[in-house]
Amino acid sequence: MPRKASTKAAAAKTAKTEAPKRTAPMKPQVYLQYDANQVEVDAVVAAAKAAFKEEKGHRAAIKSLDVYLKPQEGAAYYVINGDFTGKIDL
Repeated sequence: MPRKASTKAAAAKTAKTEAPKRTAPMKPQVYLQYDANQVEVDAVVAAAKAAFKEEKGHRAAIKSLDVYLKPQEGAAYYVINGDFTGKIDL
């Protein structure tokens, strides 16, 4: 009979030590709609990063990225690391 008690104690100990399952935080999809157009904001951010890397072969790490959406101009302007600027057509 001592074995059953130790098995129950081990099962109880295991249940207490298991961490609860965590789900990934929800990531919203954000769209900019203007006139008859729609642009996914994440796609604009990805395009800004890609344009930065293509332009003059930048290899610097991106530490900050500011994106300014200007739908009336059909463009997005970006500033990377406070120094590098560029424009993307929407």
